Order: sequence, then C-alpha cells, then structure tokens
Amino acid sequence: MERRERGFFGRLLVFFLTFFALIGIVAMALCVINPYINPKHFVWTSFFGLAFWVIFIYNVLIFLFLVLLWSKKAWIAVLALLVSIPGFNKSFSFGSKKSADDSIRIMSYNLHNFDHFDGKTDKESFAYHVINMIRDQAPDILCCQEFMGFKSKVTRQQCIYDFAKDAGFQYVYFNKKSNYGGNVIFSKYPVVKVTEDSGFGEENTYGIMVEVDAGAKGKFHVANVHLLSYKITDDEIDILMSSSERQNKLDTIGKTILHKLGYAFQRRSEELVKVLEGMPPVEGPIIMCGDFNEPPLSYNYRQLQKAGFVDTFTKVGRGIKPTYAGKLPLLRIDYIWANKGVVPLNFKRCRFKASDHYPILLDFSINPENQSVNNLNQTTNTL
Repeated sequence: MERRERGFFGRLLVFFLTFFALIGIVAMALCVINPYINPKHFVWTSFFGLAFWVIFIYNVLIFLFLVLLWSKKAWIAVLALLVSIPGFNKSFSFGSKKSADDSIRIMSYNLHNFDHFDGKTDKESFAYHVINMIRDQAPDILCCQEFMGFKSKVTRQQCIYDFAKDAGFQYVYFNKKSNYGGNVIFSKYPVVKVTEDSGFGEENTYGIMVEVDAGAKGKFHVANVHLLSYKITDDEIDILMSSSERQNKLDTIGKTILHKLGYAFQRRSEELVKVLEGMPPVEGPIIMCGDFNEPPLSYNYRQLQKAGFVDTFTKVGRGIKPTYAGKLPLLRIDYIWANKGVVPLNFKRCRFKASDHYPILLDFSINPENQSVNNLNQTTNTL
C-alpha cells in the first residue's frame, strides 16, 4: 500500500499509529471475551465490555488514518474490526418490523424517581408528562422501575393508583412490602401474581412477576426487573470531563468511579442468579424487561441468553438505540427479553427525554405452540 518513501516524521507517525492499533486489537479482544468471565472472579474485563462503542470507533479511526497514509499496517486495525463482529452483532441490529393482528405492546421505563433530567421540573409535572407520552404510545402493559411518590402529602401507593387511572390501565401490581427498586406493572389485561413456590412468588428477587391473561391473544408471564445501578453521579462525570477540575480531583474521583463500577459488576452477577433461580416452573411464554444496567457485551447478558432468553432488540430493532439518556453516550442497558413462546414483531426506543433513561417498547404475539401457562390463584389489584 505504501506508494512513496516517507520522511522521518511520516515513519514516526506510522510507528505510533501501529502501536495504537495493537492497543486497539487487545482492547477489542477483551471486550469480546468479557461475557465469558464472571466479574466475581475477575472484574477488570467488565470495564472493556462497557466501553465497546468507544473502542470500536477508536479502531475505525486508526484504520482510516493508516489507510490515508497508505500503510500496510492497516491490516492490524482490520483484524481488530473483525474481532469486534460478535460485539457488533449484539450492539447493532438490522432487524425488520413485522405485524400481526393479535399483537400486544409492552413498554419498559425507568422513571428515575420522577426526578427530571433538567433539575427544574417538579415530580407531579414530570408524572403527567409521562402519562401523556404513554397515552400516545398506547402500550397494553407498562413496566416501571424507580416508581416513587410524585405528589406531596399523598402515599406512593395512592400515586400508583392515580397514575394507573390517568394512563388508562385497569390493573396494577407491585410489591407492597419491599418494592425492589420501585417496580410496578400496569396492565390493560387482568393480571395475577405468580405462585408462592418461586423466588418471584416469594418476592425475594430483584423484581416482580405476574401472569397476564390477554384473552384470545393468549396468556403469558411478565417479569419487571431492576438490577443495581452504577450510582455514578452527574457531578462525578462533569469533573472527569472538566479539564480545570480534573487535574485536582482525578485521582480521588477516578478511584471512586472505578470502585463503584467494580462493585456494581460483581453485585449484579449475584442478583441475576437470584432472578433466574426465582423463575416459576412454567413452560409458557415469558417476557422479562427492565433496567439491567449491563451492556450487551457483559457476563449477565450471556447468562440470560444461556437461560433461553432472546434480546428482542437484536431480532426486530434497528440501529444502536442506546437506552441511557444521561451523560454517558451509546449505553444500551434496558432490555425486553423473551423466551421461545414469544414472537417479537417490532422494537422501538422513544426519544422521550425526561428521566435518565429512554422508554423502550416491544410489539409481540404469543407463539400458539407455547401457550401452556400454569393456573395461578392469587389476584392482584384492580382499579
């Protein structure tokens, strides 16, 4: 590829770009192997899984620079891009939209305790802004995480019922005792709590689960899950991005963020074990959605795949569709998973900026060959 003799600075530039290309291929390899490493045993590869898109773009730029310099060393960057294919397939979707007469729509949304991203909008205004969006999107089932009270002098439980009524949902279920992460399931179809002989039934997992009876469209289970967040504040991110403050506080803030990330990676691997072990013994359709706080190139993502769940975005989504609306870009950490009893039709991410997450939706139908769902005998709240 080299067409003419380079001068000293040209050779020096190629040398450094080659060095950076080698770093890129190692970083990408660590990204790709991360799903196979339990963070409880070795946590450091998890940081690379979180940074997939940054590392991918880095390798693309190195490749372009080497090509512009007509350097044969561009093959190193090409190899890095080839290594990235498994991660790219999980992070970018070429799916196509489908339709069905018996489709059902589910939405998952982390409400961030009704704290608006602008820091100015009050909680009640936030809530009714969300309600208007929900009415526009018209989901049949809504799974909320971090649902807390949004009216002064009104209990959280009453806020849930008021929200359900105004958003057009007749049925609602939440854990009145612990309510892990503020998980609430709203539905236009009748719902009942899962049986007591499972982790979800005993409410000792990190989510809630119900059976939904959609009449002629079929019966299925819905789990609403929220795993531990990274708990990194906007102020900490601002300090890292501010050159003036970074010099004075980088050491302290950097160590704090690394500790938070490492702890969260390890803790969530334990939480997911409880979630999967807590599944009721049913063979019917199951949808599990929520805020998993994990990127596609993560250990937990692979464990969910091994458990028989499909990331529906990779089947019927399109593009990247990051779900985190905060200051860290390109993070897809909210999911709608489904087992083989569910037929994904269309995945949508709403560009609705209020919380630090975006709402995600899935249109789906029930696979007629997998409709056997255990009869459950505990009712839930009806408005």
